[in-house]
Amino acid sequence: MTNTTTNPLALLAHEWQSGDWRRVADLFPPQATWTIDGARLDGDEIALALQASLGTRPHAHIVLRRAFCDLFEPEWWAGEWTFRSSPDGERWHEIEQGLLMRVDGGRIAELRTHNDHATVREVGVDDPLRDESWPEGVPTAPVSPMTREEILAAQMRHTMQGWAQGDEVVVLSSHGPGSLIQTSFETVRGHDNLRRSVKAYFANYADTNVEVHRIVYDGHFLAISQTWSCTNRKTGARAGDQDLNIGIMREGQFWRWREYYDSTKSAQTLEQTVFGKKVS
Repeated sequence: MTNTTTNPLALLAHEWQSGDWRRVADLFPPQATWTIDGARLDGDEIALALQASLGTRPHAHIVLRRAFCDLFEPEWWAGEWTFRSSPDGERWHEIEQGLLMRVDGGRIAELRTHNDHATVREVGVDDPLRDESWPEGVPTAPVSPMTREEILAAQMRHTMQGWAQGDEVVVLSSHGPGSLIQTSFETVRGHDNLRRSVKAYFANYADTNVEVHRIVYDGHFLAISQTWSCTNRKTGARAGDQDLNIGIMREGQFWRWREYYDSTKSAQTLEQTVFGKKVS
């Protein structure tokens, strides 16, 4: 994951840490797009955004936790990193991000950045990273990689027949027994907590709809870009969250599911959780 000649996410991190916005901008061709939490930048807007960002915070330290490319369309990549930036090299701002990228001719044709706003904190540049929540008992290897159609069918059953209908049997059958779901608000580990989470979700949210836009899968790690829409039963607010979900799928079951989306604009709230109380 550190080879910048073959890993475009590692290259992006490397150039960003140079502090030179021009070096980062050169990774994008003129027709490129960059979408940040649903806000899209096109062409010259990318360079202007980079100039503003690196002009304000020219110091960056990026730890690429993982990056993987799609088995079937290798121009597509997904990954997760911890991004630290600073205006002066002393005061550092940290956020965890999920990324989706399409490469064309060695340059970034499309980039999507999804922020986990709940992870924002002030740190020292050498402070340890947060420990990653990780599932237990993940099978070491699948019998064979799943097809894109199999993954899509599993995801739509999981979401539209399971979460949308409050059907805990469907949701639990879609997850390995030691699976883990991590959102901006909570981490749900194992089937007992997952069962309570399905009940709590259905009690609080209605009219769920899921539209899958892109799947990136390397036979082990899986990324799904989608829009998750729902209505908050308590407030009546409806919103469509542009999600990037990164996890592990084994033989038709999800084992790890990390959600990156703009929780500040979501119909889902911190107060309405699996346990019905705020989660720190």
